[in-house]
Amino acid sequence: MNSKKILWWLLLLFGEAIIITAFILLKGKIPDNILVLNIVVSSIVYGLFFLNYATSWIDLKDKSQKQIGAFGVRWYAIWFYAIFAIGVIVSGYFLSELTFIIQLILQAILLFFLLFGIWFSNHSADKVQEVYEQEIQNRSRIIEMKIGMQTLKDAINNTDGLPEYFTKRVDTLDENLRFISPADNDEAYDLENSFVGIINEIKYAISDFSMNEERIESNLKKLERICQNRKNIYSK
Repeated sequence: MNSKKILWWLLLLFGEAIIITAFILLKGKIPDNILVLNIVVSSIVYGLFFLNYATSWIDLKDKSQKQIGAFGVRWYAIWFYAIFAIGVIVSGYFLSELTFIIQLILQAILLFFLLFGIWFSNHSADKVQEVYEQEIQNRSRIIEMKIGMQTLKDAINNTDGLPEYFTKRVDTLDENLRFISPADNDEAYDLENSFVGIINEIKYAISDFSMNEERIESNLKKLERICQNRKNIYSK
């Protein structure tokens, strides 16, 4: 265990010792069962704030930053719980009607809301991660289209005697790929896959352009149509 972790544990235990000592010294006429309940609740509140302030729960290596998506929900739940839990403890010192059973029920209800808030914050983080992964997947397919187009252009540069109209149309197609936005639907996925497949067909056909010109022309028209259709698809 390194010195940082040792200091972390010492601070946590020292703070806990202060809480227990303070409640014992200020016990007054409070029954032991209420005293124990107050110590437990105060320790939970203390632990929540200590863990969130003393440790970083945001992973800077996580590009999705899913924790940030849950940050507000998490802190709202913690502050809500802390304020009302401490409020019940303080009220118990002045209101004799707040018996142990009543305080226990109130604290249990507040703890339920805390756990629900933490669960909801984790759910929010998972949703952010899911959206991020979907976005990466959508972008990766467009990157595949651009890589495929680049390999076709490389093949064109390494092949002599290709007609000018063909190279210009390929350049125009490459330029139009810049205007395609990521989309998360099946139609976009099918068009993207078809685009890459047709590029591969053209790439292998240009080695004997004159023999395959009709097929290349047909495939070029397909690419232009696919590109135009794909440009009109956006994520909802």
